[in-house]
Amino acid sequence: MAIRSLIVCTLFLSLSLGLKAQSKISLLGRQMLYAKSEAERMLSQQNLASLLDSILLLPSGWEARFDTIRSISALKAPDESFWLLTWNVPQEDGTYVFYGRIRLKNQGKEAGKLIVLSDASGQLTKAGAKVLKADEWFGALYYKIIKTRHKKTNYYTLLGWDGNTAFSNKKLIDVLSFMPDGSPRFGAPIFDDGKRLRHRVFFEHAEKASMSLRYQEKTGLIILDHLAPSQPSLEGQYEFYSPDFTTDAFRFEKGKWIFISNHEARNEDEGGGRPVKIERGLQPQKD
Repeated sequence: MAIRSLIVCTLFLSLSLGLKAQSKISLLGRQMLYAKSEAERMLSQQNLASLLDSILLLPSGWEARFDTIRSISALKAPDESFWLLTWNVPQEDGTYVFYGRIRLKNQGKEAGKLIVLSDASGQLTKAGAKVLKADEWFGALYYKIIKTRHKKTNYYTLLGWDGNTAFSNKKLIDVLSFMPDGSPRFGAPIFDDGKRLRHRVFFEHAEKASMSLRYQEKTGLIILDHLAPSQPSLEGQYEFYSPDFTTDAFRFEKGKWIFISNHEARNEDEGGGRPVKIERGLQPQKD
């Protein structure tokens, strides 16, 4: 009985510590998004990142339920080989700074490798045509991981959101793969739009518009709203683009995502529904 009581007590204490950490992360996350000053938001982010890292560096960090916290996006790969955590801080000028972590699966009793992602999107040129390392990541808040495999390489296609500016937002499709030493690489020439191969794809639209970019499990298609300017004279001015009630798609074939124009989308989503508009980086509803 004494041993049983000790086990129950230990489990209770472990759960309590987990709940305290979760509550603290949630509080810091709200401050990071909604504090009045940018300095307060950045300080909250630093404290949140420090707390997350202290948990992720532990072997038990692999079992933590980060996906219950709305202020960060926490996704576990479909094959459960890694956690991918992303979050952001709103800036005074209407832009966002993104932060991220990749936590690889435990190796036996040892904690898996923790990789810090550094947002370099503000310094990147021709971002659609580059392979990027962890310290030159095109920052985004990811909400879906799709695993595919080609020629013995696992590709993890990522659907994400970028607040961009005060006038326009972006949705993007990126792809993550890993080197033999476990280091990540973002981007690969696998997005075929019929004219060229791209390493990642962006869709920019008006800040007040809501674009759907989702994955259909049943069909294996990435379905997206087609964007168009509100007037023909505004072509190329993406802060005036919004969905035009038609849809396009990507299908994975022979190692590439092939673009399909004017795809007739059907309501074939498992669970149904369109992703909600992301507010200041809060997690969207799960697909």
